[in-house]
Amino acid sequence: MSQQKNGSIAMWKKLFTSPKPSSKEKKITYIKGESVEFTHIKKSKKNISLKIDQNGLIISTPLHTDDIFINNIIEKKFDWIIKHLRHVSSQTISKSNQIETVLLLGEEYKVIPRHHSTQIDHKNKIIFCKTNEVSDVKKILKEFALQYFKKRIDSYDYILEIKPSSIQLTNAKTKWGSCSNNKNIRLSWRLIQTSSGIIDYVICHELAHLKHMNHSKLFWHEVERIFPKYKIYKKQLKDQALSLFTLD
Repeated sequence: MSQQKNGSIAMWKKLFTSPKPSSKEKKITYIKGESVEFTHIKKSKKNISLKIDQNGLIISTPLHTDDIFINNIIEKKFDWIIKHLRHVSSQTISKSNQIETVLLLGEEYKVIPRHHSTQIDHKNKIIFCKTNEVSDVKKILKEFALQYFKKRIDSYDYILEIKPSSIQLTNAKTKWGSCSNNKNIRLSWRLIQTSSGIIDYVICHELAHLKHMNHSKLFWHEVERIFPKYKIYKKQLKDQALSLFTLD
C-alpha cells in the first residue's frame, strides 16, 4: 500500500514539475490605438529577446511569461518597434526577395541594380548592386564591413598594448563580436548597418579582450581607456539591435 502511495505521489510530482513544451503562437495587441501583430515563442530560457525580420516582430520568452508582461515590453519599445517594422516592410518589395533600401552606418541607402559593376555612393546614399536581391546586397555589405572594421581597428593601433592576430566576419545574430585566446577577433557583419559609434564600441570591447579575457572591472577599465564614451554606445546597441536583423 505504501509503495503504491509513493508511486502515485511520484507520478503527480512529475506531472507538475516537468517542464512545459515550447510553443509558438501568433498574437495581436493594441498600443496607443494601433494594432501590433507578433509571434510569441515560449521556450525554456531565462531571458527575453525581441527580433524583427521579414516575418515581423518575434518575441521569445521563458515558458511562464504572461501576456501583461509582454504588452508592457511592447508599449515600452512601441515607437522603436513601429519604426523598424515599417523599415523592414519597405525593404521587401516582391516575392523574389528584392531589396529597395537598406541601413548602412546607421543611415538609409537606396539600392539600385547595375549589372556591370558594384559601388557604394556615400555622398548620395546609394548602393549599386548587380541585382537588388538579398544575396547580392549582403555580399556588398559584407565586403564593405570587413574593410571598414579593419580601418577602425587600425585607428586604435596607437593606444593598444596588444595587437589582434586577425580580423574576420561572422553571421552571428546575438554575439556581435568575439576574441579568441589566439587574439583572433571576429565581428558580425550586421554591425555595418548601425552607427559608427556603436561599431567602435563593439570593436573596442573586443580589443579590450586582447588584454583581459573576462568581464572583470579591469576589463571595463580597459574598454574605457580605449573608448571613453563606450557607455553611451553600449546602451544604444541594446536599444537598436533589432534593426540589424532585417537581412536574413
